[in-house]
Amino acid sequence: MRRFSILLFLFALLSCSDDAVHVTTGVYFWENDTPELTKENSAALDSLQVEKLYIKVFEVDRENEKNKPVAKSSLKLTAETLNNRKVVPCVFVLNKVMIQSSKEELDELADNLVFLVSKYLNEKLSDARIDCSELQIDCDWSEKSQGNYFYFLRKVKEIWKKEVSCTLRLYPYKFNNKMGVPPCDRAMLMCYNLLNPLNNPRKNTILDIDEMSKYLDTEVDYPIALDVALPVYSWIQCYDRERFKGVVYGPVESYAHLLEHDEGLWYHSKSDTVLANVFIRKGDRIKWERVSQEDLSKAVEIIKKAKVLKNEATLSYFHLSSEELNFYNYETLHSYSSRLSD
Repeated sequence: MRRFSILLFLFALLSCSDDAVHVTTGVYFWENDTPELTKENSAALDSLQVEKLYIKVFEVDRENEKNKPVAKSSLKLTAETLNNRKVVPCVFVLNKVMIQSSKEELDELADNLVFLVSKYLNEKLSDARIDCSELQIDCDWSEKSQGNYFYFLRKVKEIWKKEVSCTLRLYPYKFNNKMGVPPCDRAMLMCYNLLNPLNNPRKNTILDIDEMSKYLDTEVDYPIALDVALPVYSWIQCYDRERFKGVVYGPVESYAHLLEHDEGLWYHSKSDTVLANVFIRKGDRIKWERVSQEDLSKAVEIIKKAKVLKNEATLSYFHLSSEELNFYNYETLHSYSSRLSD
């Protein structure tokens, strides 16, 4: 009987270990033309105990019927700054590139992309002497572009010869039978920008908990490994009556003295002014959005309940900005990784 009990205990232990989840913390660095991390940003990495840094190095657009990779980062990282953190170079590709390109053009783009990423790593990270094993492709692919996009990912994987990941929105996550599963080693589930700002005047379009719940209301056994990203940023949307004029990225609290509150998320401009590069007239309507710490906590619980993450995974924050991160508690943000771990 005792021997049988021991066997049951060992079986239970092995079963638990198979389902165990270990989640580490990562951040995205999406700034352009920044030569080095500020002291404040480096301190934020330490305070959040970040183990993975996702850096946008290129964007790919299509102009004059040609695909054009454009460098978006001049960031140079030292061994001291990295402090044994992993670096994941990221390339943002517009969906129209996938829709409008031939297979031959995608072959060429995959070659160029891997070459340019490798060149960036050799030039900017050579002193750090780190091995970047993962390359991430960021593209809001659609049903129309799915065939070309999946073909492109296979070519990138073939040339890169290491781990390739991609970003994944909530819709293709839940409806993967319809949208397909990208041929990658893993995917980053992006739990933000869930709603169209123009069609949802009363909701926070960066992160709406009710909307997020719709996609994570049932457990989805996604075929490839997943990481997850949550937003830690703000913006204001500017309108002339109902006409959209532009977005100003945060931290937007610095503009508070120029605005007068109406109701909910809505304000209006007290005078003619310029917010970043957007000209605002007196009376223009302003929608101010920031994700609260409370909503981030709710999002973590939803992700945990849906069992999105398995085995080794990363919870990443978009994006690294010490000014934005000042509106959140570092200790609490770091604790979310522990809460998602079993």
